[in-house]
Amino acid sequence: MPNTITYTALANVIPHQRLSMYEKVFKTSDPIGLHGAYIWSIKVAASIHPLLGALEVALRNSIHISATQTISTDWYDKISTKERKSWKAGKRDHNNIKWHKAQVADIKKKIARKIQTAPKGLTMHDLLVAKMDFGFWDNLLRECFSINGDKKALWPQCMPLVFPNLPKGKTNASVQLEISALRELRNDIAHNSPIWKHKSVIDEQTAISYVNTQIDKIIEIIKWLSSEKVDLLEVHMLQSEARRVTSQEYLQLCQRKQVTDLQEKYSLYKRNLRGKLKKLDKDEFDIVNTYNGDLYMVTKVSQ
Repeated sequence: MPNTITYTALANVIPHQRLSMYEKVFKTSDPIGLHGAYIWSIKVAASIHPLLGALEVALRNSIHISATQTISTDWYDKISTKERKSWKAGKRDHNNIKWHKAQVADIKKKIARKIQTAPKGLTMHDLLVAKMDFGFWDNLLRECFSINGDKKALWPQCMPLVFPNLPKGKTNASVQLEISALRELRNDIAHNSPIWKHKSVIDEQTAISYVNTQIDKIIEIIKWLSSEKVDLLEVHMLQSEARRVTSQEYLQLCQRKQVTDLQEKYSLYKRNLRGKLKKLDKDEFDIVNTYNGDLYMVTKVSQ
């Protein structure tokens, strides 16, 4: 139980300066509530990470397959690029193109020995694409890879193939800005930074709201790539899991705050089990309190 932990002994592994932002946003200095908010943040990040992974994989494969069809199997070497005339934009284009080529060269070196032992059916192109990180695909959406009328340019010719459900008015450049923001979110998760940290966040309500808007954006962009993949995530409840964890009720549970309002006695829950399960929404959960005080969470895992 949370009240059995000596929180002062955690100072060396979770320093107070790390927790100070939680204290400010979640308006608590109580050790159980403060560390509970910290744990909630970790669980939120863990629930969102699979959605970001699904986005990255969908983007990677969609670009690779489309570019292979329209340009060549080694499209990453053959794609046309441009440097705009203005000094500032041109320098940015130059750096992005240079970075792209360096990434390709670096990955080629890393997979050179592995190609001989690659699983049957996998080509060097497949191995190279699989090794590229999120930043590589984010960079490919930039303006330096967009040339009207050029059959070896990624954009705009590949936009309908890569993003079949893209809303009107969206371009590779506008999509890049949105994907870049989500890549930063993923980096925050990788570096154990609070993913709710944003200028709009001033309290727990705005923290919860901000995180949920990020989930909305992830799902929206995945849908631009493939509505079927959104359905897949929904069938396996990955989005619902993230929604449950990013709720105020889950935060309260982690903080052991107003838990009595969330829980039901096991005997009563068991008596009404069929009705309870029928009413339970995929984005929600029930907390059951057993006779010895243990808490159990009931959630819907498939539909």
